[in-house]
Amino acid sequence: MIYACDNCHFLFSRTTEPEQCPDCGKYAVREATEAERQEYMERLKEPQEI
Repeated sequence: MIYACDNCHFLFSRTTEPEQCPDCGKYAVREATEAERQEYMERLKEPQEI
């Protein structure tokens, strides 16, 4: 499942529903919208710059 943080807009996946955002620590996590899920999948395809 893909989730989004309403505070920092971080997109991430987890197998269980998280309580807190792993990026900012706020309790503003919700299930990602379809557009957010597509954005997340596109980001996974892009090469990572170091």
